[in-house]
Amino acid sequence: MKLFPENKYSIELFNDKESAISNLKNYTLSKEQYVTNWNNQLFIGEIKENEFELKLSKKLYGDFCIVHGKLENKKGTLEIQTGKILKILFILIILFTLSGMIIAMIQHKFELIFKLMMAIVMLRFIFLELGFRYVSKRLLQKLTEVIKIKTLQEK
Repeated sequence: MKLFPENKYSIELFNDKESAISNLKNYTLSKEQYVTNWNNQLFIGEIKENEFELKLSKKLYGDFCIVHGKLENKKGTLEIQTGKILKILFILIILFTLSGMIIAMIQHKFELIFKLMMAIVMLRFIFLELGFRYVSKRLLQKLTEVIKIKTLQEK
């Protein structure tokens, strides 16, 4: 089991690679631009000739998932990963919780250790896993609408 969830997909394009990249560019805001209203476009990211890295432009959950894609002729691959900011926040929470567990061990408050361990497990499975599933499904749905793909299999 991995600490941070990720999904890998093989995809099939209904159109050719060039039109898919062109459509993707129309719906994507460059991540180098500073814009106050990010909701004008569906995605924020970077698009190259046959590769792209995108996230949703929604402020609340846009950074939750990052998709890395590679298109070749009529086929391609997608890799959806947990965002870096979310990973850093989760690791900081784990470090604070572990320091609390050490303090609880020094003070012989063993019931507190169990509560802190359960807090880490709950955060991982409820917040990270369910949040990742929801946002990655929305991201894949929006990507399917924009570049007309068919998800073949999850690797």
